[in-house]
Amino acid sequence: MPPVDEQLAVLMSGVDYGDEGLRREMERELRALLELDRPLRVYLGIDPTATSLTLGHTVPLRKLRQFQQFGHHAIFLIGDYTALIGDPSDKNKLRPQLTQEEIHANEVTYFQQAATILDAATTELRHNSEWLGKLDFPQIISLMSKFTVAEMLRRDNFRLRFDAGEAVYLHEFLYALMQGYDAYALECDVQVGGTEQLFNLMAGRKIQEDAGQKPHVPVTMPILVGLDGKARMSKSAGNHIGVSDSPDEQYGKAMSLPDDVVESFFVLATNVERSRIPEIVAEAPAHPMDTKKLLARTVVSEFHGEAAANAAEERFERTVQHKEAPDEMPELNSEPGETLLALLLRAKLAPSAREARRLFEQGAVSVDGQKAEPDATLSPGMVIQVGKRRWLRLV
Repeated sequence: MPPVDEQLAVLMSGVDYGDEGLRREMERELRALLELDRPLRVYLGIDPTATSLTLGHTVPLRKLRQFQQFGHHAIFLIGDYTALIGDPSDKNKLRPQLTQEEIHANEVTYFQQAATILDAATTELRHNSEWLGKLDFPQIISLMSKFTVAEMLRRDNFRLRFDAGEAVYLHEFLYALMQGYDAYALECDVQVGGTEQLFNLMAGRKIQEDAGQKPHVPVTMPILVGLDGKARMSKSAGNHIGVSDSPDEQYGKAMSLPDDVVESFFVLATNVERSRIPEIVAEAPAHPMDTKKLLARTVVSEFHGEAAANAAEERFERTVQHKEAPDEMPELNSEPGETLLALLLRAKLAPSAREARRLFEQGAVSVDGQKAEPDATLSPGMVIQVGKRRWLRLV
């Protein structure tokens, strides 16, 4: 294995616990594990609550990849049972519950998407239904007996809801226990996650220790904000850049980011050499557009290749900066009597009628370069634009 100091410098870079004392303690424990000079079992779990991973998911994925590059054993866990509850860590209200059928449909391409970051050939793929689905009721009671209601209510999101008189449901308490049990079932040495999951990771340490295992070391990464530069990136919030998005979508979304979050995206969501980032940041105030283009080009090239990134940039400059229609765009057959609003829904240019109406209210829908109304009549040959980057030609 590589020298411990070399590994530690990389593996602890960017890690955030929100408490310097805890960071020092976890760094000491990780050093002790690395000094064993053996491959560590390191896992990251992601719940399939949507069909695609976002750039936010790649933050802990990149950390898992660093462990993998040093020769450690990486485990990618799909939380198909924890998704039945949904992680309440960053939520101020109850999550909608998914069915097992919805979860299965969501996870179909998860590992393929994760493999854009990880080395798929050396990554172990697991599902937590393998063990959580086998627990009987006495085992669940035993697991619940290890934690108190007071411990659960120390979580900020639960406590704030409880103090405000809002409902906190018993099944939400189970999430941390289920994730903690994952660490025990996998006999992991290290668990990678987001800072908002620290409570869940510490629960895993408690369950492992109670079962006679050595507690794992949590390695938590900062949360990546979404396109608004404020809230956490989330597909459900619609403020995300998707791993499976097209090059044009990724490029355009990256260009829409507020200037003040560009640095954090370079640090958390790209593989740009850390030594280059101070220079990039220093030049950003004088050349903000060039800096953002570099970020957008970097994001696209890491998922789709340099040629796709250059092509996406050229199309962005032509269609958005110079407001020209692209030479190539999707085509769709027009249907007699169909309204423009109905077309947007059929072409999936808007996720819902409500969102489509919001786009019309914002003046974001045009036909042949002119702002259009929801009930506009259509005919073959018309070019429809939604927002700055989505185009459609009727045939």
